[in-house]
Amino acid sequence: MLKKILALGFYLSMSICVSANAFSEDSYLMMSSDAFNRGDFAAAKDGYLTLYQQTKNISYAKEAAISAANMGDLQTAAKLALLYQNTTKNTNDLPTNKILVDTYMKMGDTKKAISLLENIKKQEDSLPVNNVLGTLYLSEKNFDKAFSLLDNYYNQTHDEEALGKLLMIYFTKNNPTAALNLLKSHLQKYGCTDQLCQKSIDIFARLNDIADAEKIFQKIYENSPTVENARYLIWILASQKKYKQAQDIAQKFPLNRHLLLELYVVQKNFSAASKQAGLIYQEKENPKYLALEAIYLFQSLKNPKINQIKTIAEKLEKSIKERKKEIISFKENLNSQDAFFYNFLGYMLIDYDVDIKKGIEYVKMALDIDPSSISYVDSLAWGYYKLGKCAEAKKIFATIPDDQIQAEPELKSHFESIGACQK
Repeated sequence: MLKKILALGFYLSMSICVSANAFSEDSYLMMSSDAFNRGDFAAAKDGYLTLYQQTKNISYAKEAAISAANMGDLQTAAKLALLYQNTTKNTNDLPTNKILVDTYMKMGDTKKAISLLENIKKQEDSLPVNNVLGTLYLSEKNFDKAFSLLDNYYNQTHDEEALGKLLMIYFTKNNPTAALNLLKSHLQKYGCTDQLCQKSIDIFARLNDIADAEKIFQKIYENSPTVENARYLIWILASQKKYKQAQDIAQKFPLNRHLLLELYVVQKNFSAASKQAGLIYQEKENPKYLALEAIYLFQSLKNPKINQIKTIAEKLEKSIKERKKEIISFKENLNSQDAFFYNFLGYMLIDYDVDIKKGIEYVKMALDIDPSSISYVDSLAWGYYKLGKCAEAKKIFATIPDDQIQAEPELKSHFESIGACQK
């Protein structure tokens, strides 16, 4: 509110000056500088532009460029920066060159951005410059130059994003040992955020070094026994089928049922997973867990009877209705998880002949969210096949690539059945 009042005062002051035909350079300069310091970059830009137009002092165009850049108006900022450089013949001016670098990067003109940044580095050999220039070298596949700058930046900041770039360079240059050693060193010294922890586990798994991953994440958990760190260690233990150790850790967090749920799913103990998801739904009233309760219940059944299928369908439909209310309430959009639930329900209604037409409608909803999903395309084709609409089923199924059909037994089975359909 205070910011709005101050901005209003600025504009009123400007209006008074203009209406009285009494331009005061000092007044405008004071008000523009004040607006910039308050973070009102739009007012600062307008003030400095007025100063430039009235005085033709090119330094005011530069200040207007800096203000425009701070408010995210790079188009205006770049025009004013070029105006300043063309007028002064000073192509080494640091602030305007930084503006032009940002502009070139936004435009995707990496070579121009690199050229300018190399000049900037001669004047300002700073960590931020090294990071940006190293990243641009990386995008151009100039790995040696990129590594030198990013390694310098990482060693002084221990930044996870820079770490990720260094790992990428090692892997690209086919040096997984160096990548793994760097990753281990970072994890042992600094731990990891959620994103890096998950990425690290994937790397350990890919390089078949789960034993070391267990030691490192055991240490991370011991140093900070949080739910998140417990989850990472449980994943690693479960991947080695050390379920007893994993469950012992999960049970240290009795109020967090998600850990046990994930552990049951990893063990394919879907009956226990269904019950656990149901308990979470009762506590949190999150429709996602009602849907998961239904899906895990289905997966726990070897030969489900029609009444069991109908019960599961009812749970899923209830979940979908509750989710629709949630979307309206929180002003969200349907996401890939919603699409998965729609397709699961739709395919189940189709495959078990519970309500094929309704099933098709649910599958269509899933495809509206994710039209590229081959599984959902298959479900739709299977629905029309079940209705006896062979031509429609064949037309839809024909959009699935042959290599995908041959790679998945269920797709291959559906392909044969639909292909033989003569109705």
